[in-house]
Amino acid sequence: MGRYADYCPISSGVEVLGDRWTPLVIRELMVGASGFNEIHRGIPRISRTLLAQRLRLLERRGLIRREAGARGRPGNYTLTPAGESLTPVIWAIGHWAAEWIFGDPAEEDRDGLSVMWNLHKQAIAAKLPRQRTVLHLRLTGAGAAEGWLDIQRGSVTVCKDDPGYDVDLAIEADTGQMQRWLVGLVPFRDLVAGGHARLLGPSRLARAFPTWFDNSQFAESLRRAGQHHRQDAISA
Repeated sequence: MGRYADYCPISSGVEVLGDRWTPLVIRELMVGASGFNEIHRGIPRISRTLLAQRLRLLERRGLIRREAGARGRPGNYTLTPAGESLTPVIWAIGHWAAEWIFGDPAEEDRDGLSVMWNLHKQAIAAKLPRQRTVLHLRLTGAGAAEGWLDIQRGSVTVCKDDPGYDVDLAIEADTGQMQRWLVGLVPFRDLVAGGHARLLGPSRLARAFPTWFDNSQFAESLRRAGQHHRQDAISA
């Protein structure tokens, strides 16, 4: 990337963060990703070649460090103090967008595999079932996908292929509606009431399922967005 001919701290910052992918790489490291494949699963639309280039660039700029893995195993990436200090900047971008420009997912935004991966990322360890629990998800409509979530020992593993365990809870839902719930646009009960989601299994698991995941990160910004829309409608 070329340099901007503008001697200004904002200009220098744009040189680091002013492309499509770099803030998303930082986002994935912020929320706990560390391995190359894990980072890529969180940003599925970036090519592996481009991701490797971005990681090398961020390493050269001192925002991340690569820690060598054991023999025969890939290394991991972590944020440096300079990278960690970007955390409030990245969240601030998200909160601004949630309040002023964010909306329902367009058809090209709908991605069932990303929904499953985000369930993994947004899981609240303390609220997950204590005993092994297997969920079978069938996401329909644009971006349809099928997969399994294997919950055990306070973590969630995403499986694209049937892991072969008995299913404790089956979930069939519209992909776009699940995305709306995961970002906090709608409560899960609205998906069920509107026929957009159906859960098959013990009622205790069906009731508890939405509470296992944290979709509150942008809730306040989205609430303010709703207020802006209502004010605009009144003014129109």
